[in-house]
Order: sequence, then C-alpha cells, then structure tokens
Amino acid sequence: MSDTIQTFRIRKSTGTHADVFAAVGLADLLRSVQDAGAVRLIEREAEFEVHLLTPMGKAALVDRIPKIPGYPFLKANENVRVPAGVHDFVDYKAEKAKADRKKQFAGSKRKNKQKVVDVETQQLIQEEQLREDWRLLQVLNTLQGDETANRVHETIIRKRPEQFRSDLANALDAVVRQKPANLDWKVSTVQLFTPIAAKGYSRLKPDSTDRNDKTKEQWADPFTEWLRYRGYFRTACPFFQGQKAEHVRLVCPIPYNISIGAIESVARELRKGGVYGGSPKMDALAVLKLAELLVRHSEEYHDPYAEVFPGLSLRGKTPAEAISGVTVTHYQSLGKAHAVSAMSSLALPGWFPIESKKDAGDWLAILDEHQRIIRRLQDDRSDEIGLLVAYRRLLEKRSESAIWALVEFMERYGPFVMRANGLRLNGRVRWIRRFTDQHFRRIIMGTNAHLVEIINDAGFEAVARAVRQATVTSQNRKARGEQVWREIRYELLHDLHRTRKAPGNAFIECVMEFISHYNRENARHRETTKNPKAAPANVSDEELKEFVALVDRHGAAVVGALLAAYGSCKEKWEPEDVDSAQESDGTSGDRQP
Repeated sequence: MSDTIQTFRIRKSTGTHADVFAAVGLADLLRSVQDAGAVRLIEREAEFEVHLLTPMGKAALVDRIPKIPGYPFLKANENVRVPAGVHDFVDYKAEKAKADRKKQFAGSKRKNKQKVVDVETQQLIQEEQLREDWRLLQVLNTLQGDETANRVHETIIRKRPEQFRSDLANALDAVVRQKPANLDWKVSTVQLFTPIAAKGYSRLKPDSTDRNDKTKEQWADPFTEWLRYRGYFRTACPFFQGQKAEHVRLVCPIPYNISIGAIESVARELRKGGVYGGSPKMDALAVLKLAELLVRHSEEYHDPYAEVFPGLSLRGKTPAEAISGVTVTHYQSLGKAHAVSAMSSLALPGWFPIESKKDAGDWLAILDEHQRIIRRLQDDRSDEIGLLVAYRRLLEKRSESAIWALVEFMERYGPFVMRANGLRLNGRVRWIRRFTDQHFRRIIMGTNAHLVEIINDAGFEAVARAVRQATVTSQNRKARGEQVWREIRYELLHDLHRTRKAPGNAFIECVMEFISHYNRENARHRETTKNPKAAPANVSDEELKEFVALVDRHGAAVVGALLAAYGSCKEKWEPEDVDSAQESDGTSGDRQP
C-alpha cells in the first residue's frame, strides 16, 4: 500500500447484497477513524469506491481505527457463552420477551381489550425500549448468521492491539491490491451475508460430501466477511412475510453517491415500517418509500421538522443519483431452515432532477400518490396481483423504458378502476384511487420529449378529456349515487388497447366512432335540458384533424397507449376518489414473528 491513500475499491464479485455489505462495512470501518470526515460510497460499473474526505497516511489510518467489531455479540440462548472482555452483547431471550410484551400490548389495544394488561404492566411496557437493531438481530438469529459473526467478534476482542493493527494493515493492503487478505480468523460463509453461498456450491455425489462439508470455506475471506457483518448492521432492511412471519425478504439499498452516515440513516428509517404485503407489493413500496426518504431528509429540500442526513445532497439530481436501487433477496422457510428462493434488483425512479423546492414537492406528491395506489391493491386477488407484478416490473427498468412501462401499467390500471370502484369488499364499499393528470404530465415532461409533444397537442387533450368523461369520471359518479346522463363506456379502454396494436386504421376508426357518439350525446343533452352549458364542449373537427395527424407521426401503438393511460387519470377539479382518513399508512401490515 502506498504511503497515503484516499480511495478503496470493492469489486462487485457476487452481484448480490454481499458486495454492498462489504463496501458499506469498509466505509463504516474508515468512518470510525477520528477526524476522518465524511466517508462516501460511489458506485461504478464493476465496483464500489469508498472515498475518504482527505488522503491519509497508511500508518496513521491503521493506528486510528479502534479495535472494536462494529456490531453486537448475540447471546442467542443459554448455551452461548459471552467471552470475557465482550461488553457489547445482546441477550436475545430478554430482548425477545420485551418485543413479545409490546406485541401483546399492541394487539390488546387494537382489539380494545386494555383490561387484559394491568396498569403496572402497561407502564413497564411503555418504559421498555426495543433496540433500533432488533429486527436485524431477529433475522441474524433466524438465518443462523450469529455463530460466525460472534466468532469474529470474539477474535477481534481477544487480539492484542499490535496484532490487530498488523492484521488490519495487511487486510487494507490486500483490499488495495484487490487480493484476499488471508487472515487466520475463522469464518464461515452464511447465506444471510452471501446469498450465493447456498446456491452455487456443489461437488460430485460420489465424492462422499454431506451437508457438513466445509471445503467451501476456502473461498471465504475473513476480512471481507467481517466487513459484510458490519455492513449488514448499517444498511440491511429485512422484512418478515407469511402468515406466521416465517419468510424473510431482505431489501438492501445500493449506494450510488452518498455518505455512509446518510445511507445508514435512510436504511434505519426504511426499517421502521410502511413496507408490507406480498413480494411485488413489498418491493414496490420499499422502492417508493426509499425515494421519499431521500427527498424528505436531503440537505437542500428536507421537511421543516425532518432530520437532515449529512452527505445526502440532491441539488440538480434525482433520488436515483444518491441510491441507485435495491437488491431483494427472499429467504423461504423450509421448516427448520431457510433457503434463498429469489434474488433480484430494482431501480429507484429517475423521473426528473430536483432543481427547486417546487420540484421536491412534486416528487413527494407523486411518490405519495403511487404509494397510496399500490397499498390499496389486494395481493390476494388474481387480477390485482397482476397489476402489482406489472408495477414491480417497471421498477426493474431505467430511463425511457421505465416511463414506457409506467404508461403501459396505467393503461391496464384504468379498466381496473372502472371494474372495482364502488364495489363492496369485506363489508365495505371500495373506492379506488386514480393517478392524477398533473402528476403524470410532470413525469412525462421531465423524461421524454417524444411523449411531451403528444400530451401537449390540443387534439390529443380534447380526445383524452372525452375518454375520461365517458369512462372513469362517469363511473365514479354513478358509484357515488349521482345521476349520470351519459352512457358509461365500460369497453372503451379495452378497445383502445386492442385496436392500437391492430394493423390498418382500426385505432382511428375506434376513436372516430367513439367521438361521434360522444358529440351526439352532448348535443342531445343540451337540447333536452334546454341549457347550452349542460354538457361539455364537443371535440371539434380541427381537434380531430390534429389528433389524426398526431397518430400519423407517432403511430397508433404509442398514441393509443398514452390515450388510455392519460384518459383514465383524474383531473384536479374532480373530487377525491378516496377519503384519506380511511387509507392506512401501512405500518399495521408490518409482520413480526
């Protein structure tokens, strides 16, 4: 290693959250140096860079890193002995007893059975504070990662200071040279920290291997594993799933250009709740919530009373330029053990850069709208799970392809609104929130000039308003018991979707037939009421000509999809689709074992 150093590099060697844990763990280790300043993580194509604020000498750096593991020792049961010298430990059973009491108390309050818990116990429960990292410790114990993490914890505590400094110097030198550190610390590869450890290793059956075979440990680098343990406690966001909360879905933010303190704070807030449901719903809510937290706690555009996260700057950037996305790993319960059953990556939205407070406000309003829509979709109904899967797929894409995926999702969402709005579900009338035209227009304006030309066209706007009046707006009025004089065209959005892909002029013929019916209906209503303002303005010949010219330039497939999506949005003058007081913030859906 050279005399001074400012940047370390961690390769993306696994393509999973293990790489993120290692990079964040290294940043956390460097942050522990007094007066080191802000340590930043920057994502490159094949690696993460960990930057010190100023270059530091090798010897000074090693000497100033404290000899601490960076995470607590977990005493999982009575058989686990806490080694001498270990002061930062957690008695799992005692902590779980506190969590169980809180859960019981919360359950009794929800059922209005406060008398089940006496006053003294209530006071005790309210005074007890669960550790902030309790969820991380639960998952560490559930996925059996505590044994190897404890072993490294004990190793570091037992090391003599000079031996620890020597190991650390060699390990950091190995990181710079992109080589294994080969320390003599005993570690095991665990699927919690390295998901592919449980999926890609095998030997031939005649080789007499069994489940206790340890030869795979030769690929485990002790220093990298230690960094992963530290990184897990700084950035992992695990959530429980299943009726008994037996499955674990681990969401891990991927740093793009952000300080270690900021990504740790964002992950801490994400773990607090508002993310729940089946897999596609949980993933979508996690991504949207993460983007919201970035805006709400940024240095420039934070809420008046929100904590500012130092090192989180969004001036002229999108949230995706602070955290590029998340990795998602699903650990399926098999009874006594868990197996990795799915791994994927999702991208944070990059709709438009934030240049002002107004842009930040637009971001928050749009993210809030999308979260409310996703929360109201039921992931136990076949048609709605399809919508959730479609929304999750659009989060797998970036740039213009993500915008087009959003258009196609909204094209499917409009018919669902007409079908489900006002129906009774579980004894309650169900109101479905719609996307708003101003928010959709704001996304399009920030990302795709090609689509902006279409939605700014006067002919397109007139036809879209007619589609809206004949479909979602009239259906919503009817569902609320209001008198509707117009025929509700339940099939129109389906027809637009079907004909836009058909060859020839099928799409234009479909639109012309609808507009003819729409204009005739308006005229008849004005005549019968003898009031020229009783119906909205007709779509004029000039507007129709502009619309046809638009289709000639951009194609029916593009204009048709945009017409169905934009035409099913809610205009700002329309009443709210849903009473906000009836919408859950989602925290009640967060499962705990």
